[in-house]
Amino acid sequence: MRILLLFIALASAGCFRLSGDSWYEGPPARPAAMDEYYKPTAAYGDFRTEILQDTEHYTLKHITIESYAGPIVIDYFEGRKPSDTLVLVFPVLGGKNFIEKHIAKYLVESGFDAAIVNRSNEFKDPTMFDQLEEVFRLNIIRDRLALDFFEAEFGKKRFGTFGISRGAINVALTAGIDKRLQYNVLVLGGTDLVHLFRDSNQPRIEKYIQSVRDNKGYSEQEFFDALQAKLRTDPKNTAQYLDGKNTLLILGIFDRTVPFTYGLKLRDQIGRPDTIFLLADHYVGLLYTQTVSIVPPSKDKGGLFPFPYIEEEAVQFYDRSFNHSWNWSILPYRILQEPLNLLVEAGASVGSAFEWAFGSKEEEVNQDVTADYWVHALNGVTDAKNHGHSLESVMIPASVNVARAK
Repeated sequence: MRILLLFIALASAGCFRLSGDSWYEGPPARPAAMDEYYKPTAAYGDFRTEILQDTEHYTLKHITIESYAGPIVIDYFEGRKPSDTLVLVFPVLGGKNFIEKHIAKYLVESGFDAAIVNRSNEFKDPTMFDQLEEVFRLNIIRDRLALDFFEAEFGKKRFGTFGISRGAINVALTAGIDKRLQYNVLVLGGTDLVHLFRDSNQPRIEKYIQSVRDNKGYSEQEFFDALQAKLRTDPKNTAQYLDGKNTLLILGIFDRTVPFTYGLKLRDQIGRPDTIFLLADHYVGLLYTQTVSIVPPSKDKGGLFPFPYIEEEAVQFYDRSFNHSWNWSILPYRILQEPLNLLVEAGASVGSAFEWAFGSKEEEVNQDVTADYWVHALNGVTDAKNHGHSLESVMIPASVNVARAK
């Protein structure tokens, strides 16, 4: 009954936002051993640049950087005005990056340079299961090398991120590890990957699990036990180091692909940042963007359906964070939301309504990751290198499958 009452309240506005935790004092200090675990051991190498598109508002540059951790492929949307800011847009699953290219284009047309750091796709290969942790670790190392590149080659000094779905999970990882990623927007993300894999209704995840089980002869429980033992690179170990005061979180309350309860866990780990709740599941959430619309979406030439709510909230967040200014385009959406916003703020403590209605059945994720945890991780990397088992030694060739946006 209480869920029904909450649903009726939500339906009157479609979406609403809750302000951050007023008692939040900021993130804990990052452990030095964690930084070392994900620290590049060599600088990036040579790079080449190809101009793919030159428009009135921006130049799209396709950049390939050589590195010991494999090639780093970037699509850089560079605005016409010089800027020391950059928003990294983290891909969902690789491939053509349709969603990410739309977001990056929208941002650069709104005045924010944006770059898509394409991901390697080994994680989707069931035969790479035993190397899964090293695949995730090297993805983060390449992200950090990309930051080094933009600092050195383009003079970037202030960084933000944007990620949807798996991209939001990547934000919680890389921004949790690298303090340069200061202003972060996470959409439809979650934490605790082992349990998230178990509870997700995503067919690709189910197919991956079954393929690994077939290859390894695992029972279902043996698969999750093995994944738990292997995986350190998980938002449950890194998200707490994001600054909740500089984070915007957007969740779909009916999301079952990245289950909503795991979005709430992520929210708690970050320190209950400013949060927007959408009346949507994982895929209907895209209707709050102009990613799919009758007219091709653009900052200047908006699509007919649906509307760029997520984009405008992101632009407002970056305007406030980078420029200390206000994005007036968001005002109509805020007016529609405000009655329910005031009701929520006046009626209960932050997040209590959702936790009351959707309380997680899982145990709370342990956020107390000690320095020793990362010291052991470093020792494992050293042992692997000493025995010639480091994935870095086999990922440098061109066989590294990095998604290229063409």
